[in-house]
Amino acid sequence: MVQIRVMSRLAIIVTCLVCLGFNVGMCSDSDLLIKTYVSSSLPSNNDFIYSAKLMAIDSVTESEWDSLVIQSEVPVMVMFTAKWCDPCRMMRSIMDAMASNLTGRFKFYVVDFEQEESIVSRYNVFALPTNIVFKGGEEVARVVGFNVRRVRELVDKYV
Repeated sequence: MVQIRVMSRLAIIVTCLVCLGFNVGMCSDSDLLIKTYVSSSLPSNNDFIYSAKLMAIDSVTESEWDSLVIQSEVPVMVMFTAKWCDPCRMMRSIMDAMASNLTGRFKFYVVDFEQEESIVSRYNVFALPTNIVFKGGEEVARVVGFNVRRVRELVDKYV
């Protein structure tokens, strides 16, 4: 009986890893077993002390561009990304950490390279990830490629 219970838990964990970790898309939001297990396994934001809450960098679209980026009163870093870009995912997790320490002093957004073609062409983005820093509505710096050191330098410079 114990072996059956262990094997069923292992099957659920592997299924969750496939669905969530590897983003294969085999599971749907309506799968009650997976949804229940995952929701009970993930940490709550309320469990963290101080400002170490989980953060997510918001996506920005063409319709929001002016109000969120150009008219921002604080410097903004925008990362151009795509779902298939592995270096972009790594950079995004680093930017999440930076964003949690700079709330209210520096903003971070992402632009989907494949969905927001007008923004991509306006700023001549040809490689991913591309990070552009805006201050006062103007582009002031750019990092093309995965370069954590340079991104941190720019954030420190413009914060």
